[in-house]
Amino acid sequence: MRPLLSALLFLIWTVLPAQTGLLPHIGQVIPPQPTDVICEIPVYQGSMDQSGYSEDAQVPDFTLYTLSGDSVRLSDELAKGLPVLLVGANYTCPVWRGKINVLNAMAEYYKDQIKVYVVYTVEAHPLLDISPYSGQVWTTSTNEQDGVLYEQPETYGERMAIVADMITDLTIVPPILIDGPCNEWWSHFGPAPNNAYLIRPDGTVAAKHGWFNRQPDNMWCDLDDLLGTVSGECTTYGSNGIFSMKLDSGDSLAMGTPGDILSVHCTLENLSMTDNVHILIKKAKVEIPKSWQTALCADICYAADVEETEITIPPASSQPFIFYFYTDLVADTGFARVQFVNMFNQQNRMAQRFFGITGSTSAIDPETASPPSLFPNPASDRLWINWPNASSAIQWSLTDQTGRILQQGMTTGVQSEIDIQRIPPGTCVWSGRVVETGQVFRQLIIKY
Repeated sequence: MRPLLSALLFLIWTVLPAQTGLLPHIGQVIPPQPTDVICEIPVYQGSMDQSGYSEDAQVPDFTLYTLSGDSVRLSDELAKGLPVLLVGANYTCPVWRGKINVLNAMAEYYKDQIKVYVVYTVEAHPLLDISPYSGQVWTTSTNEQDGVLYEQPETYGERMAIVADMITDLTIVPPILIDGPCNEWWSHFGPAPNNAYLIRPDGTVAAKHGWFNRQPDNMWCDLDDLLGTVSGECTTYGSNGIFSMKLDSGDSLAMGTPGDILSVHCTLENLSMTDNVHILIKKAKVEIPKSWQTALCADICYAADVEETEITIPPASSQPFIFYFYTDLVADTGFARVQFVNMFNQQNRMAQRFFGITGSTSAIDPETASPPSLFPNPASDRLWINWPNASSAIQWSLTDQTGRILQQGMTTGVQSEIDIQRIPPGTCVWSGRVVETGQVFRQLIIKY
């Protein structure tokens, strides 16, 4: 009887016209069960702004459920005469977590004038599983630092469990609706990890954001325009800001084991108190192994094939920037140069080199307690060999990746200097052999 009843209910809900002029109902209308299997999630690498429904378009009716099982149908909410703001979300999206405060503020300020709902969809950066926006594992270093590490749910109950964890860990004012097992809301209104729709009571889109409240989109302005309010948050700034950039750790090198995702963290800062700064970020040069990939992560994280992006930083604000190396299972090295250009002031620009190394960066002989160390790495004109066992001499050589000797010599002190100014930029291998014991060490060096 239950399948027949479900089919009958679905027919009634979808055939009856919505009072608001919405498109036909999508998804199921009965509460999903925790054991319901999540449908296959396709990879989407298109534009978040172009996906879903555009401004002034009609949207479909839908019914979604809260963690406690309460149902919310869009047509019922719009029939109350108030606009509805829908914001897509998922716990593993760092951008969404960074937007919670502004969403809470909107929900509080407009609480008697609109209805605000968070719509929980597929995980953008799951642990171990591929990201639906890149086609590869893309956990992000931000999630690792924040401890937000979840695999893509396989059942509706697993999705509910992540929502429960998120509610416990974060303060979220608007109610949270959970997308159904077959991700109908995500498929129709997205695909996107943190998009937003402001819907008029007649069921048409007043404003659509590919990314919620991402400059130049400002949901405060959209709400004030629709409601005739003056929130004080719809502020227009000039574009004459100046930016600076710094490496968070002071080092442009990321090191790890083969197969790791390496990351270098930076901070971009708008030094102006009155104007926005608009920055073009571009991969100017990338030299990596054939099976490696690189990615940019600014206000949002981009797929590996995105070569450049533009961001806007408000006055007296800063923006984290992360450069990623996606490595393979073979020890190797990679290099990239990224340009940062003020789009309204060409004199305000800089380039930053990023380096990635996987594999052993010390002795390959596991029995040696104190192998020689080389620094700095990457190096420009000088390289230092630190050898604690000064009583033993080391015969060394620098070779390119074809084995051609670039430079060679002997070190006999605790610390020795190598002049590498004449070595061409790129990756080379330092090999050292202890004369007394015959032990051999190797280390990958990046010369820039």
